[in-house]
Amino acid sequence: MLQFWNLFNAKCFGLKESAFASLGENKGFLAIAAIIFFGQILMVQFGGDFFRTVPLSLTDWVTIIGGTSIVLWIGEIMRSLARMKAKRV
Repeated sequence: MLQFWNLFNAKCFGLKESAFASLGENKGFLAIAAIIFFGQILMVQFGGDFFRTVPLSLTDWVTIIGGTSIVLWIGEIMRSLARMKAKRV
């Protein structure tokens, strides 16, 4: 899930805009993000012996998704600080 959240940071790498800026306009990005997100869940929940996984509880999923999203929020904070710095100059 870390890579899923980092996908949003990569979308705006080198820019000072939010990862959520004009997100709805990029249907391809949203489709890929959805495939990755749900694909990871499906692989873990139903991958069994093939992927050597065991299903996780809803609590585990919430913990994993919330805990790993810190990657996105750190990127958002850094970009926000860069925007504030640019406005001062």
